Amino acid sequence: MGSGTIVQFVTLLIYFILIAIALRYAPTRLRTLFLVYLIASAGWSLTSFMAHADFTASQSWLWFKFIPFFSSWSIIAYSHFISTYVHKSSRLIANLGYGCLAAIAVLIALGYIPRNTLTLGEGTVYNNYGAWLYVLTACGAFFTGTAVYSLIKSYRSSRSPEHRNRIVYLLLGVGFLTVFGTLFEALPEQTYALDHIGHLSNALVLTYAIMRYQLLDVRVVMRRGLVYSGITVCITAIYLVILAGLDRVLQSWNNAASPITIIITAILMAWLFNPIRKSIQQWVDKLFYGKSYDSREMVLHFASRMSNVLELKELAEAMLRPIVKALHASQATLLLPSNGYFNSQFAERLNEEEPVVPLRLRDKSQIVTWLSQENKPLSRETIDIAPEFKGLWEVERNALDAIGIELFCPIMSKHKLTGILVISKKLPRGFYSADDMEVLMTLSHDAAVVIENAQLYAQAKQRANTDELTGLYNHRYFHQRLDEEIARCSRFGKIFSLLFLDLDLFKSYNDIYGHLAGDDVLRQISHYIKDSIRNVDIAFRYGGDEFTILLPQTSIDGARRVAERIRRQIEVHMDNKGIPLTCSIGIAAWPNDGVMREELIRTVDAALYSSKQTGRNRICLASEAVLSEVIRMEVGPESSSVILSTIYALAATVDAKDHYTYGHSKKVARYATDIAEALGCPRDKVDAIRAAALLHDIGKIGVSDDILEKPGPLTPEEWEPIRAHPSLGVAIIKHIDALKECLSAVQYHHERYDGNGYPTGLKGDNIPLEARIIAVADAYDAMTSQRPYRERVLTPEEGLDELKQCAGKQFDPRVVEVFNTINLQLSLAEAKPKRQPLTPRR
Repeated sequence: MGSGTIVQFVTLLIYFILIAIALRYAPTRLRTLFLVYLIASAGWSLTSFMAHADFTASQSWLWFKFIPFFSSWSIIAYSHFISTYVHKSSRLIANLGYGCLAAIAVLIALGYIPRNTLTLGEGTVYNNYGAWLYVLTACGAFFTGTAVYSLIKSYRSSRSPEHRNRIVYLLLGVGFLTVFGTLFEALPEQTYALDHIGHLSNALVLTYAIMRYQLLDVRVVMRRGLVYSGITVCITAIYLVILAGLDRVLQSWNNAASPITIIITAILMAWLFNPIRKSIQQWVDKLFYGKSYDSREMVLHFASRMSNVLELKELAEAMLRPIVKALHASQATLLLPSNGYFNSQFAERLNEEEPVVPLRLRDKSQIVTWLSQENKPLSRETIDIAPEFKGLWEVERNALDAIGIELFCPIMSKHKLTGILVISKKLPRGFYSADDMEVLMTLSHDAAVVIENAQLYAQAKQRANTDELTGLYNHRYFHQRLDEEIARCSRFGKIFSLLFLDLDLFKSYNDIYGHLAGDDVLRQISHYIKDSIRNVDIAFRYGGDEFTILLPQTSIDGARRVAERIRRQIEVHMDNKGIPLTCSIGIAAWPNDGVMREELIRTVDAALYSSKQTGRNRICLASEAVLSEVIRMEVGPESSSVILSTIYALAATVDAKDHYTYGHSKKVARYATDIAEALGCPRDKVDAIRAAALLHDIGKIGVSDDILEKPGPLTPEEWEPIRAHPSLGVAIIKHIDALKECLSAVQYHHERYDGNGYPTGLKGDNIPLEARIIAVADAYDAMTSQRPYRERVLTPEEGLDELKQCAGKQFDPRVVEVFNTINLQLSLAEAKPKRQPLTPRR
């Protein structure tokens, strides 16, 4: 019995074991076909073993006749199994394959296959198939190629990481079959039955792929194989080098020293194992993951990095940004539960310039229910084919298509779904692997407790900022949020409006019907307010029966419409319920009606007081109330100084909004001061002109950066805020006594001498002198400085020529003449050679 026969016998025993294992599982169509493949392969091994065993020639010849039948059956059964596994119509393959098998059986019965046997040296027997060998080979190649084609096509079309990973294992099995079959045909001495080893390897891989529910990712297997191979090589090499070095140094070993040295060296190798493993692991991971290695490490060490962080926003950023880079996901979204939905509160895109696409799922959605019950990733392919998702709402299915979602990953804590990690399609193309899913599940497990703690902290923080009776934000949070909004609008040149609401005659209602009824009314009022405002607007209970609403990015006209909607809704609902209550509302806009927080609150409170005094159940704007004297009386010297400093800081902010206008106001102030002095203006008027020049563009705090920095011409809609900025500047500084002399200059510095300017169209000497001076200074600096809307900067001489051409049309001719004289004198002074000082004698 040769080595090849032993191999055939061993493979036969292993096939019997695999058949026994397959029989233990519940029968399905796929497992039945797999069992047929195992039986056919086992028959092939049995006939080969019996044919090559040391029996009589007649018995060997009988078994040889069955070898082509079972070998062909094995390949056909394998192709049939693969076609069924990849969900293709396997009837054609089955009919064609078993038709060929029947033909082979007939040829065997008629004695055409094999024709005879050949007996070579040492009694070795081989088949002689003649030309039929090529027919059998072509048949086997056809069915094997069909199986490989089906697997590759299924791999490319599938979006399920588990299915794709299983396909890789099946292709690996085909690879074993092909390699060993090729070696069997290529080697001159076919002693070791390599074709049987190939089929056995394929059967083992198939058994693992079909019977195991969770498969190791092939990439993981390769990585681990490289790591432990590297460790083995390094440890062995170091061990041998140490022993060789000791042998060279000591020259000879005595019987006692040898085992002690070997034991010490082995202990040293054990101590070096972890450092070497970590180094090799890092090198292999960098080899496999490339540029995404650092991002993957951040994802895998999320829990240790963020264990002490309690802010959800910070956690989400630390969680989502590495994910999109590590997995090359187009978008990663974190859904958190809120008001019966899982909403996309945080999201990151791989291309940061692309807008984030939101997602919202009902907490009763089939997707949410499945994730909560299964606690494992859900692929888009499963959603498309699984029957439990047939009832998915159309709007939710459309949302999945819009975002290109590929995976849902549950975040579970204490058997409760606390969040969902949603991963969109992979860029530039491809699908997520089982290794990617393992990374996501590791992150989900690590993030569960951290996110739950952050949610508890956010809830506690929410309760601290929320009025328990109405559910609105409280008085303390109102001041905090108002400061933040003032800072934001100051930085970005935005505006906002503020509403103060007070219930009319609520105290009398409370006294008559009691505090419980009064509390119920306050709760109803809070609902009416929330129903009347946008999601970005914020409502607060200021105290007692007073409410306030912050309206970001809302003009005074928009605020009036919101206030009227609230007032009307309260009036109608209260009247329908027979409750004799209405409300009065005051409105103020930032920065027109106040720059500082305290000033804005006093202004809107005065507007509310005015609406109360003029009959209740009405709306009053701050600009309609007589506030100037009241504010002046309340502003003392210290607060006036603070407000004045704030106004100058705002003016500096306008200059610093971009590099084109940086330092513009200071240069305009210098030019204007020189002109005023040359015209012989008194010192107090010169100081007023200088202050007005510094503040002349303060109204641009309310103009968007997009308009100020636009390189091309402005549209009529964009010109509106530009033309309004002088009036806005006056509204900001009008309540400061020290700046009252600056009002006319700030208001009218864009008027033209011919009457075609703005905001009022004044003409000639009707324009205040201060405004005419600042107009010339402002235009000259704009012409001789870089601006986004002009391609070329004019030289000082060209700027003066332009002023002369526009004298009498846009500018006061006398002011232009004086400014030209000042620049001419300055040019002569700079051109005149300076006298060298004499060297003093010693």
